[in-house]
Amino acid sequence: MWEEFFRPEHPSFNDYRKVRLLWALRFCYTCLMKDICSSLLPAVCLGTAALSAFLTGAASSETVSVSALADLGEPSETVNTIGQSPTYQNRTVGGVEAVTTKDATFAVLIDFNAGDSAANGIIWETGGATIGVSVSYNQAAATLSVHHSTNSGNALGVVTHQLTDAQVSGGEVEVVWAYDASEIEWELFVDGASSGTTVDTTEVARTQNNWSGGNAAGFGIFGGNFAAGNGDNTNLAAIANLGDTATLNLDTGLRFWAGTDAQFAVAVPEPSSIALLGLASLFAMRRQRR
Repeated sequence: MWEEFFRPEHPSFNDYRKVRLLWALRFCYTCLMKDICSSLLPAVCLGTAALSAFLTGAASSETVSVSALADLGEPSETVNTIGQSPTYQNRTVGGVEAVTTKDATFAVLIDFNAGDSAANGIIWETGGATIGVSVSYNQAAATLSVHHSTNSGNALGVVTHQLTDAQVSGGEVEVVWAYDASEIEWELFVDGASSGTTVDTTEVARTQNNWSGGNAAGFGIFGGNFAAGNGDNTNLAAIANLGDTATLNLDTGLRFWAGTDAQFAVAVPEPSSIALLGLASLFAMRRQRR
């Protein structure tokens, strides 16, 4: 329909103003159609990770866009006490088998304390330096980090968030770390805002989809003999229990949604809104020319 207006033989082709108008209309039409499609056919608007999981048979894995954790429903599991717990390796949680090879979302509420401890205090960890993941707080640097070791301990992915003064001294902060099994990466969220995903820090890239070996897990403490952190099959440097560097909310506890990769939605204009803005700008330009 639209293409005929842009052929050289069409009478309007050489009319610059008409061509520009037609291009603008075509853009608006496309945006409106996308808006209609996304409204009427949400089932076909699969995210990359969800589609990959479906095509490769990664059962019980799903990427879910949420505006708040409440959108996920009840957690598959909640830990309300600080201490060591069994590894997640080979476990079935919430009906999700081999849970450490599937999507996962963990969340805590934590009140950070300012100070000068240079130790990497463990908020949560599971597995070890060969295959495992640790979430830690460095008080002196005011940083929050996720370390993911895999590929026999030779590959290490890291994402770090620099806490603001308000996040350190302003009371409880919601910290979420979510695993995408199709991408073999963790994403860190602080108060609903993404701090990015784990990035390879070793020559060996992460190609083994697994986030926990057989070493014990720990909530608020260093749970076993090893913890993910250095990428050469050795421990996270300066590892320590969380201690008094921060306070975990044990009422809400460590919440775990098995088989779910939570993604916090970012508000963006609807395509129809963009189209309307485009039309308004176009008409404003035409009025100025008169």
